[in-house]
Amino acid sequence: MTSFLWHRSWPAPEVLPVRQVYAWIVDEDARVLLLEMPGGWNLPGGTPEDVDRDWQATLEREVLEEADVAVRDVVPIGYQEVRPDAGEAFAQLRVAARVDRWLPSTPDPDNGLVYPRVWVPLGEAAERLGWGGPGRAQATAAAQVALTLYGFAAAAPVAQGDRAASTPVMQFV
Repeated sequence: MTSFLWHRSWPAPEVLPVRQVYAWIVDEDARVLLLEMPGGWNLPGGTPEDVDRDWQATLEREVLEEADVAVRDVVPIGYQEVRPDAGEAFAQLRVAARVDRWLPSTPDPDNGLVYPRVWVPLGEAAERLGWGGPGRAQATAAAQVALTLYGFAAAAPVAQGDRAASTPVMQFV
């Protein structure tokens, strides 16, 4: 059984290699951009490659490849510690961001697929993603950034969240 432990802290400990970086891209209507991918919904983002100088380069490249969006005002909100059944534990970084440029949809260079882009209310995103408590805590953290740093008043109800936004939350899959 794989476990996912959300931490509302930054950066991830050096003992956890960063294997993925994903963005909660929010808008002024308190919605988050999700992609419909084979197997379900996901946030835009992905895996570091040798060409990436750091996690932010990974994020920018992956969001552009998958969602055809350039982001701005990127704010780290935490990391998810993943402990698989086999293999070593690793970190999935999570950030909040806003759209800088919305580009026409193009195929992902990794597999040639074009992912439908859908704006989903922040309060519904965790359920659509199937991420349970850790997803709800991440949505709350993203809403707090949207409200306090981006000035998106519509994010206030989700930003209230619960204490899970700032304390570790575990999920087993």
